[in-house]
Amino acid sequence: MRGGVDRGARGSPSRTRLTAARHVAVAQAVRQPYPRRMTTADTIRRLHDHRVWTRNKILAAAHSCSDAELRRPFEMGVGSLFGTIVHLWGAELVWANVLEEVDPATVIPSADTFASVAALEEAWKPLDARWAKLLARADDAAFLARPFGRVRDGKSYITDGHGIYLHVCTHQHYHAAQISNMLRQMGKSLGPIDLIVRAREQWKG
Repeated sequence: MRGGVDRGARGSPSRTRLTAARHVAVAQAVRQPYPRRMTTADTIRRLHDHRVWTRNKILAAAHSCSDAELRRPFEMGVGSLFGTIVHLWGAELVWANVLEEVDPATVIPSADTFASVAALEEAWKPLDARWAKLLARADDAAFLARPFGRVRDGKSYITDGHGIYLHVCTHQHYHAAQISNMLRQMGKSLGPIDLIVRAREQWKG
């Protein structure tokens, strides 16, 4: 007995801490999926890995929906499940164009731009390739600190590269919560999409 806590009792704080510490030590010895000291670039890439993982779950859930369900009106997101997914693709396009200085005034397309989930997936392939190249530049501190211009509704906005990298991820997660809600109202499930779930999957290998 020390400090009013029985150190030898099953389930005591000291025993729980020791068990947790051993579990972490074993896990670190078996596999270390990310550097022990993560850099800014490591963090950015990890968030984007989570973005793609979440998006793949969204697309898989979308394939289980009929066209009527995909376009069912909702008072959230962009107004429908499919419209919100297209919005995510459009946002990735917008910010890729900004970072590549292709077109600062790109407009996110409407849901009618794509006829199906499959067509949208095909459009995502070249966009993913562009983002892979952009993420390779996350090690460049000057690129992250550089100001980039974005024009929306006739107004100009300036954001540094680092902010854009983070925004693309948090923007998707915001809408993913809406998508999850839409699916739930249709009797379907997106499943857990928290970053911690992805992190645990990576530890398992």
